[in-house]
Amino acid sequence: MAVVVLCSAGHSPGVSTTALGLALTWPNEALLVDADRTPTQSVLAGYLRGERSGHHGLGGLLQAWRERRPFDEVIGAEAIDLPQLVARDEPVRFLPGFPHPGVVGLFGGAWPDLMAALAAREGDVLIDAGRLGVDGLPLPLAQNADLVLVVTRTSLVSLAALRLYLPALTDSTGSERLALGLIGSSMPYGRAEVQQQFGVTIAADLAFEPEAAAVLSDGAPPPRRFAGSGYVRGLTLAGRSIAGRLQAARDLIGARR
Repeated sequence: MAVVVLCSAGHSPGVSTTALGLALTWPNEALLVDADRTPTQSVLAGYLRGERSGHHGLGGLLQAWRERRPFDEVIGAEAIDLPQLVARDEPVRFLPGFPHPGVVGLFGGAWPDLMAALAAREGDVLIDAGRLGVDGLPLPLAQNADLVLVVTRTSLVSLAALRLYLPALTDSTGSERLALGLIGSSMPYGRAEVQQQFGVTIAADLAFEPEAAAVLSDGAPPPRRFAGSGYVRGLTLAGRSIAGRLQAARDLIGARR
């Protein structure tokens, strides 16, 4: 199915929380992959409250790659089920990230195999790639994702960082597979202003609600009726919009063949 990579240019816009929220409310079967090259284990320590251990995540995949074992089998063994945020028929799966910073530099040759295995899976895959940094996205992620979603706040400092990193990302990804995800539209710049300034499609427009987001980012106790809150509804609508965009692109490709 589809592979969506989420990343950010800087200033902590909430890309990991957004990736987790989208995965938990995604309209199709979903796998969330922590591929942040500045490891923080935010999902394990935050949403899961440190209650899950024994899975090596991308560290386990690196060992499998060295042993030339197929990734499709290892991903299933290393992934864990996430507690549901909204009622759904199938669990959202989560592949933990790098166990420590020293593993990141060793993974360079394994990215192509990982992307090939993820693209071949049933269901959709959301990859949290974290902050772009000076090296940008690993090319296999940039070139093979169905969509690269750059998450950003709408403050001047956030948009200034976006302007620095967006050109190189556009070159490696292609403008047709690149989109923005806004957190806190009109704080102070609105959706129309951002789109006009950068010329990039805005595929998600989420409210800035730090208390609600803390349920995902920090494992904070959810308030009453959280699953039906405006914050969760916003994530659900954004996920449906992105999934619909991807399906339309697949339909268009099929019609051209």
